Amino acid sequence: MDTNKLLSLLAEMAVFVKAVESGSFSKTAKTLGVAPSSISRSITRLEHSLEEKLLERTTRQMRLTPIGQEVFLLCRSMLESAQMAVSAAQSDKVDISGSLRVAAPKALSKQVLMPMILEFTEQNPKVSLQLKVTDHLIDPIGDEVDIFIHITEKPIEGLISKHLGHCRLILCASPSYLESFGQPSHPEDLVDHNCLCLGESPRDRVWSFRQGNQSVPVNVKGSLTVNHSEIRREAVTQGQGISIFPDFAISSHLESNEVVELLQNWQVTGKYQGDIIAQYAQSKYITSQLRAFIDFLTACFDS
Repeated sequence: MDTNKLLSLLAEMAVFVKAVESGSFSKTAKTLGVAPSSISRSITRLEHSLEEKLLERTTRQMRLTPIGQEVFLLCRSMLESAQMAVSAAQSDKVDISGSLRVAAPKALSKQVLMPMILEFTEQNPKVSLQLKVTDHLIDPIGDEVDIFIHITEKPIEGLISKHLGHCRLILCASPSYLESFGQPSHPEDLVDHNCLCLGESPRDRVWSFRQGNQSVPVNVKGSLTVNHSEIRREAVTQGQGISIFPDFAISSHLESNEVVELLQNWQVTGKYQGDIIAQYAQSKYITSQLRAFIDFLTACFDS
């Protein structure tokens, strides 16, 4: 294939990669800001030019053909090389500018990261920062983000990790609730209390505790279930029950004595605790804006 014809296929190859990674023409179209029919036409043109069937498609799913799998890996490598070229061009810039795509969990974004991000953008007005707030696991390449920040005990392998801080879970209630219903002295006492749960899955009604080698799961129940930490926190401060929060969501209320930490000799186990980690794809080149953002976050968490 001559160079001119190959150049015309580069855009189709990029669309092909995005379609495979998203698993849907409609999702790809939404990401790229085009109609789904445009994605279909791009894939068809690529298959026609290569004279090979790359995707087997039905109304419900699509899958790569054997040759399609090989072409996909090569096209994805092409896109990664293009990204490296862009990063290399931006890595030695004196001024900090360009786009920066960041992803982070909802509660951490609102209650911890947002003031930092606002200060960063104020100090670096030439940076166009896009924040994607999500509690779902992020793939830096497939989800098109430059860096994502999450709370985890197991960072994703194959990515560069920057440790920012640590988060632990805290069981607490208001003094007024404890005055009315008493204070639990053991995790199993919680079965007799009004426990306000997260409710994102059935497992959220099983609260787990650890003390040394002893692990105690407790099936709890309560009058309110809500997957929003600020609403549950409001209910707790009003004396309606006991709940579990990441430390950053409740620390100021502990300091003001609006709530009291319970079972301090026990460690609450579960998701939304562990190290606060910033992760990004490995690359020989890091853009100036990404490097500046990492340094800024590190300084903020260290202060």
